[in-house]
Amino acid sequence: MKPIYAIATLATALAAPAWAAGEWVTTAGAQAVYGSYNGSAQRDKVGGYGAVISSDYLERGGFTLGLNRTDVKMKPGNADIGQNALFASGKLNFNPDGVAGRLTGRMDVHAINNNDASGDTDGVKAYAPQISFLSYDKRRYFDLGYARSNYRNDLSVDQWTPTAGFALNDGADWVQLRCWFINPSNSARAQGKGSTSALEAKLTHWFGPKKPLGLDNVRLSALAGERIYAVDPDAGAVANLSDIQRNGASMGGEWKFGKSGSVLAVLSRENYRNATLANDYRLTSGYVWVAGQW
Repeated sequence: MKPIYAIATLATALAAPAWAAGEWVTTAGAQAVYGSYNGSAQRDKVGGYGAVISSDYLERGGFTLGLNRTDVKMKPGNADIGQNALFASGKLNFNPDGVAGRLTGRMDVHAINNNDASGDTDGVKAYAPQISFLSYDKRRYFDLGYARSNYRNDLSVDQWTPTAGFALNDGADWVQLRCWFINPSNSARAQGKGSTSALEAKLTHWFGPKKPLGLDNVRLSALAGERIYAVDPDAGAVANLSDIQRNGASMGGEWKFGKSGSVLAVLSRENYRNATLANDYRLTSGYVWVAGQW
């Protein structure tokens, strides 16, 4: 399963107001997701909800905590799965001499528990350090992320995610490109895959004073290639099912209210394959995030 946490992506962070509310700036929100599987031999629907709180101290660092509940309704003959996922992240910012930007060290920790009778997706622990660079003009971004996921029943997964981001059109657009290189230790637990790779592209566009339908920004993303057991540093989520994701796309929009409120809505479609059953299927889902900042 892939619980979705609404942790701010870099594009969202760049649009946030300057630190003016005090030494600490805190964002808290609630989220919900609902999706339907089309063509799956085992899965029917998925729903989830959760809460996230994130706080930054001046420009020195901060932390994020998230808790999410996900329920997968299975087809007849398969047991439903209920899952709880905990996410914790901390970061520190550095401004070394001779570097034309800010360096950030970040560490994410995931803990996942569910009622999977096989134990294959239960008791998952994932650790994901990352080092990133953001230029002082906020027009260039680079990071190198790593993740180590430990599963029961003889499986560990190593992941590398080099990423680049660029501002275009006087800052009205932000483009992010991320490569995914994932290496499971046991191909028998990974649909016969010893490795997978993918390229993900994201575009965020901010509107000016004239906001169509009141939208502050819109977001598009596309994934080409294959991922398995992926740990997503933007979503703060772990895909702990063994099915292979093969391409996907999403689109969404964000509305801002007053000085501190926001609503984000995203519609996505992801393609999967269960090689054991030779079953190709799709997941279509909708996601909503409501947040406030103080």
